[in-house]
Amino acid sequence: MKPTYLLSLLAVLLVSPASAQTPAAPGTEPAATETKVILTPAQTEHILKELEKVEAQINKGRGSVFSAAMAKFREGMASPAAALSLYMDCYKLEHFDRKNLKAVDFKDWSSRNEAKLKDEDFRKALWLQLEYLVLTIQAQDADDPKKMAPIVTSLQAFIGKAISAIQGTTSHSASGAVTDKDSKGGRKGGGNVPAGDILGTLRQSVAESDFAKAYSLEDFLKREEWEYQPLNVKGIYSNIIFPYFLAEKPTELPAQWDNRIAADVAIRKALMSENEYNEWSKDAGPRMLWEKDNYLVSNDVNPVNALADMLKIIQGYPSHPDAPKWLKDFRALVEKVSEPVVVDKK
Repeated sequence: MKPTYLLSLLAVLLVSPASAQTPAAPGTEPAATETKVILTPAQTEHILKELEKVEAQINKGRGSVFSAAMAKFREGMASPAAALSLYMDCYKLEHFDRKNLKAVDFKDWSSRNEAKLKDEDFRKALWLQLEYLVLTIQAQDADDPKKMAPIVTSLQAFIGKAISAIQGTTSHSASGAVTDKDSKGGRKGGGNVPAGDILGTLRQSVAESDFAKAYSLEDFLKREEWEYQPLNVKGIYSNIIFPYFLAEKPTELPAQWDNRIAADVAIRKALMSENEYNEWSKDAGPRMLWEKDNYLVSNDVNPVNALADMLKIIQGYPSHPDAPKWLKDFRALVEKVSEPVVVDKK
């Protein structure tokens, strides 16, 4: 079916008696009229059938793009070494072949980045990035909560692997200072952030990764209820995990909130010195607990218990920067969920 056919059909339909204008009298300006198009049932049915054909063609093209990419991505997921091999192919295609650069240019780039390409942390980061990209592709057509079940399970496992990878790059001295695992007395490179390769790679949107660009996926990864940065734990839980459990297993939401808080804490502990972590957790800890209970009350999940916990937070942290706002919001919540007082008029 040629696209021009549908356009021609619409053009013919638009020229109908209902949209015709009455000629203006000689010497007068034509009056402004409102064009109104009314399709007959037969015309509507015909157009909808043509649109179904177009939709099928669009989905077929999109599916073939994803299928070609997934076949290669699954090969790359076999190991960190396989992920690096695929990355090299994708990087060469995107940054050299498509720009008509010479093979010697790519060889020169490889030589200059030899240390990074051999680094175990960088390879592991690519491997994790690739895994998250595959989950992202699978989620694009998961339009029903039940279809999201295996993806959510895989996401939970992914978060654990990403945290373990970060923890494996750092160590803490007896004094509580954080250092690179390979450093002999301070951060490697005179101040470089530990876990830098993993953090940099996993904080990048997978839609903008070299894997996605090489297979021209950027414009196909458009699902709104998703988080495209693999290490954005808050986004993964808020956009994917919490909505799934709210729809399918609401009684498990409190435990999922605990998992989200534990993941945030684990990442911070791995990357911060003991003093830095203590300073961060002083405000962030109560704030995350408040967010949890506020979410549960708002979604009617164990609301009475959640309200009781919110009161404990206000009582336990009166000096917290958010305490005045908590107090105001809590009063409003209590008024909202309380039974109206019946006044005895006798």
